[in-house]
Amino acid sequence: MNNKKTAPLKPVVGALVASALDPSEMPAGTLPEFCFMGRSNAGKSSLINALVRRKIAHSSANPGKTVRIHFYRMLSWYLVDLPGFGYAKVSKQERDRFGQAVEAYLTTRQALLGGVLIQDCRRDPEPDEMMVVEWAQASNRFLVVVANKMDKLNRREQAERLARLEEVYRRPVMMLSAKTGEGLDAVRAAVVGLGLALP
Repeated sequence: MNNKKTAPLKPVVGALVASALDPSEMPAGTLPEFCFMGRSNAGKSSLINALVRRKIAHSSANPGKTVRIHFYRMLSWYLVDLPGFGYAKVSKQERDRFGQAVEAYLTTRQALLGGVLIQDCRRDPEPDEMMVVEWAQASNRFLVVVANKMDKLNRREQAERLARLEEVYRRPVMMLSAKTGEGLDAVRAAVVGLGLALP
């Protein structure tokens, strides 16, 4: 008889463990969660893939593919990809449905530490983005604001847009190019600084 103990299986980092709208479909347990939010054309999937160093989130030339809440397993936490704001190619009824699901997730999910809000650095925040900031403040959750696509601007324009965004958000903003990787280390450090290990 073989009494040799087998080592527990390590989680597959980046594995999709749930695609949910209803709380009953979401992972049970006590692992912390950290979510990624933004308009569907802001480069959210590209940032997630860059941070994880593999393609787990679907990025497309046609924004709006994420219409459910996706939970990806990291070593000791879940990376949560939320549906993008206002761009998905679905009916209003379905858009309202997953909008309600996202709101319920953000306001009731006990394991949620906070999130990353990503937007195109070339435009000012819209009401959706400002509502995320209000949510973070009201619920005392950690929020990283990331302004993507800085590679589309020259250095002077980048400085101008950073100053403008920090004025509107009234908090620090991280400039990023998910395409070139510039600024990625700072975003990684912000996530890892919460005790959330990345590959």
